[in-house]
Amino acid sequence: MNKKYVLILGASSSIGCELIRQLSDEETIILAHYYSEKERLEDLQVDSKGRLVLIQADLSHEPGIESLIELVTKECRCPNKIVFLAAPRLYLTRFKDLTREDFKRQIDMPLNTAFSILNRYLPEMASDKYGKIVFMLSSYTLGKPPSAMAHYVTAKYALLGLMKALACEYAGKNICINAVSPSMIETDFLSDIPEKIVELTAQQHPRKRNGQPADVAPVIKFLLSDDASYLTGVNIPVTGGI
Repeated sequence: MNKKYVLILGASSSIGCELIRQLSDEETIILAHYYSEKERLEDLQVDSKGRLVLIQADLSHEPGIESLIELVTKECRCPNKIVFLAAPRLYLTRFKDLTREDFKRQIDMPLNTAFSILNRYLPEMASDKYGKIVFMLSSYTLGKPPSAMAHYVTAKYALLGLMKALACEYAGKNICINAVSPSMIETDFLSDIPEKIVELTAQQHPRKRNGQPADVAPVIKFLLSDDASYLTGVNIPVTGGI
């Protein structure tokens, strides 16, 4: 039986945990990265029968990223599939109040992580003629972005550019590189957003609610499956009709 190794960055997030639940099968070993919220993953690990491997790493600096790569490589030569969910916590700041460090922090962690990991594993995926990669972006890359989020929106557009460039470069190697762009999803990621804004966004939505992790995880699961083998370079909106 050929094992499939799926590396999930930010696996302890609400969407990551939901994706893990949906990916559980005998052929899939999930390498679940977390920074601090280990308990969520330990609860899932109980039912995984050894198919969920927990990997702790701080992705905010290069030594942490290198440590992650080392730990992943000990588990498998190369993951078959990679999902990028990890991101700095979201907060609202008007552009005039942003510091260079604020801007840098929001962009550097996800972009440096994606670069280092894909720089390490994409050549081996190309050699194997197989790979699935999914980026978590935002519906703000598809429409009008809100105010006070220039740092966040810029980071997501940077990842979109990387996704598009790599999808073109590796299309002939049977590697599918895509993205998912949800509208507001009610997770812990919104803990620094005023509750009134979250409520107002739900009221203004055509379905009168914000998204949930269960709305997003099936789309990621599809992009990781062989049913999506003719899709690459695609940024899929998961917005409920916005």
